[in-house]
Amino acid sequence: MFCAHPSRLPVGVVGYCRAGMDVARQNLRAYYEEEARLRLRKPVAGSRVELRDEFVTLLNAESRRSVVDFGAGPGRDGEAFVAAGLDFVGLDLAHANAVLASERGVCVIQGSIDAPPFRPGTFDAGWSMSTLMHVPTDDVAETLTAMIASLRPGAPLFVGVWGGDQGDIIGELGLGGHQRFFSLRPFDVNLRLFATCGEVERATTWDLGPDEWQYQVFQLRAGR
Repeated sequence: MFCAHPSRLPVGVVGYCRAGMDVARQNLRAYYEEEARLRLRKPVAGSRVELRDEFVTLLNAESRRSVVDFGAGPGRDGEAFVAAGLDFVGLDLAHANAVLASERGVCVIQGSIDAPPFRPGTFDAGWSMSTLMHVPTDDVAETLTAMIASLRPGAPLFVGVWGGDQGDIIGELGLGGHQRFFSLRPFDVNLRLFATCGEVERATTWDLGPDEWQYQVFQLRAGR
């Protein structure tokens, strides 16, 4: 449904300086480059599809035509947005994901969500699933502000993240030999962080079973 759920795998609790986070980002890109090379990403399903359909309905109701996906992976959601007649651009850390997306006629470009290569106010709406939990808590507001800058005033932004009470962890989460950094924040912490950057119109969690991780979904509105 989302990125591989790694909660049952061994991890270590970490504390990172800036140099450490640079290494963590390199490791994160290496993971997703390899995942794309092996073509491991599965199609989205379940609640994620329902949320995406709701997003499309909202965009149609507000006559919005363009969408940017922050952390687009190989463009799985992008396929659905394009099929719905929307102008779509995805942004992803891994070049190999951009290549996979292009094979299906979906535009994904390589780049980082904390410095999107777009002019301010370019897009009518934003979408970001399973991405911001890779950003340390102290960097979330700055990163989200950079993302929102790519949107037009009043644009909706749907954000989904894995969360929990574990804090910052790192480990071979999902693909052997490759480490990923996660900042697993409680729901109320993410709610406060996101509210500093835009109006939170709706916030909820999805019941995914007894695992310690939870999936958190936020509907934001860019500053008008």
